[in-house]
Amino acid sequence: MLTKNRRALEVVEAAATLPVMLLILVALVNLGFAVYARQAVQNAAAYGARMGAVAQDCRSCAAYSAASSAVSSSLVRNASVQILAPGGSVGDVLRLRVTGEVPNLMGPLMALNGGGFAGPIIISAEATFRAEGW
Repeated sequence: MLTKNRRALEVVEAAATLPVMLLILVALVNLGFAVYARQAVQNAAAYGARMGAVAQDCRSCAAYSAASSAVSSSLVRNASVQILAPGGSVGDVLRLRVTGEVPNLMGPLMALNGGGFAGPIIISAEATFRAEGW
C-alpha cells in the first residue's frame, strides 16, 4: 500500500525533517554571529591596548579611540570600551575591556519555550599591554 502512494510518503518525510533542519541552520548562523563578534571584540581590545601602549601622550585616550573605531566597523552593536588601567607612565600596565552584543536569532524560539537565553548575545574581551616609551 505504501509503494502505490510514494509521493505522499516523501511529502510527509519532508514535512517532518524540514523544521528540524531549519532549526539547525538558524543555530549554526547564530553560532557564526557569536564567533565573529567574539573575534571582532578581541581584535578591537588588542588594537586599542597596543595603540595606547605606544602613544606618547594620553595613552588611555589613544586606546579608547582606537578600540572604539575598531569595534564600530564590525557587526557588534552597543559596543562600549572601558579603561581598566590607564598606563600613565612608561612601564605601567594599560588594560581595557571592550563589550558588545550581537542579535540572538534563537531568542524568539527560546522565549516561546519558557524564557532562558532570550536576549542578545553579550560578548566581552580584555587586553593588557605595558606602556612603552622612547
